[in-house]
Amino acid sequence: MATIKIPGLSLLNANTRIVATIKRSTSLSFHNSSYSASSLSARFYNSTNVAIFLQNNNLCAIDSVCPHSGGPLALADIEDNFVVCPWHAYRFDLNTGKTSSCAGMTMKIFKVEKNIEDDSILLSMDSDGEFELVSHHIIEPKQLNLKKKKLHQVQSTDPKIEDQNSLVQMCIKVLNTADPTEKVSLALEIAKKWKNREINNIGHGIPPIAPLRQDSLNFVTQSKTKKRGNAGSLESRIAILHAIGNIEIWAIDLAFDIIARFAHFSMTESGFAPINPSPTTQISQLDISQTEFSNQDETVYSMPVEFFDDFVRIAGEEAKHFDLVARRLEELGSHFGALPVHGGLWDSALETKDDLLDRLAIVHMVHEARGLDVNPQTISKFERAGDTESVARLTIIHQDEITHVAAGQRWFSFACNLLKKDRYEQFHEIVRSKFRGMLKPPFNHEDRIRAGVDKGYYLPVSSVGVEDAK
Repeated sequence: MATIKIPGLSLLNANTRIVATIKRSTSLSFHNSSYSASSLSARFYNSTNVAIFLQNNNLCAIDSVCPHSGGPLALADIEDNFVVCPWHAYRFDLNTGKTSSCAGMTMKIFKVEKNIEDDSILLSMDSDGEFELVSHHIIEPKQLNLKKKKLHQVQSTDPKIEDQNSLVQMCIKVLNTADPTEKVSLALEIAKKWKNREINNIGHGIPPIAPLRQDSLNFVTQSKTKKRGNAGSLESRIAILHAIGNIEIWAIDLAFDIIARFAHFSMTESGFAPINPSPTTQISQLDISQTEFSNQDETVYSMPVEFFDDFVRIAGEEAKHFDLVARRLEELGSHFGALPVHGGLWDSALETKDDLLDRLAIVHMVHEARGLDVNPQTISKFERAGDTESVARLTIIHQDEITHVAAGQRWFSFACNLLKKDRYEQFHEIVRSKFRGMLKPPFNHEDRIRAGVDKGYYLPVSSVGVEDAK
């Protein structure tokens, strides 16, 4: 168990909290018979934001992201030893982390101690890996003005002048890159620069109707792609990995498209309609803790910076996923593009291009959530075949995808909250109008709920039936 020392104990009082960002790094080894070395190793990173506060003069530390919809628990009220999420008022017990609002959902609690001698806080991390304090800052929830908006000007509609290094223009560049190797490289570069805040302008622009693809790819309808089998043979495993690679390359583009397409929007009765603002347009940037719009008829909005954080991270992880799969294909004697591919995922992107809620619901809470259902089955097939190298890669992908679905649900819930719409009813309405047919089992209930997509979302629009949703 690692212990992280966080300065600033004396700054904590009844009206202040500390939010600390902790980076975790882990190593994973892969056996590779193509090299003389017995194994190859890779290091992976993730981060956790921990909210630290005083409750009855006792030090408490929790994950700052609500496990239900991603709400900011650092801004939560503390009532009678319960943490009350500011988004949907889910009440989490500070002793157990559990909530009566959803069985099986638990808020992460960290062990924490006062270190009065050097005015610090000792935070215990109970998982494996190496940990590092990246940053920490003080917030004062009681003094926040939740209706305050951050205004910024759009500088130019010409991407060749001042906007070429903006986030949106970089996203468009990825969409217009056909070569998958170059696309992955650009995606990883953007993710790194955004994380380090080397990109400091959201920017604007119009994304292409569809991303570019190499002419050498053989596109067929989804029904005519190669039958994949059960991974019992090398041919079958290559077919499955190739299909996953195709999904991952589309997923890179979907993550960048949602940023570029919905960077700015107007509020409509049904949802968020994308807008490409003019040079003089004043933008009202939403805050993650905001609970209502300004109700100005022609206001142009931008999502909170955390929205862009989430989807840039997702794009970078999808690029990592494609690279893991593409390299594995080469190790097995094949390559991406060796088999036919389809563009079924982009059909959903086109059908949801006019409203952010539609995009979040269909792409992230239907299609990506379906991946949570089938990924464990795929991993089991490769385990039975003894392909441990592929299992390691597919396991990384699956764990990341849980967080991707969670991000989609988080921002869907955020948007519904602003529109004063019931998120379950809104999801059901979108699925019935934008998705062909009913959602079909089997459902991976455990990982879906880890992503915040509980049964109330999907069972009422599934072939299982409404009664099972109760």
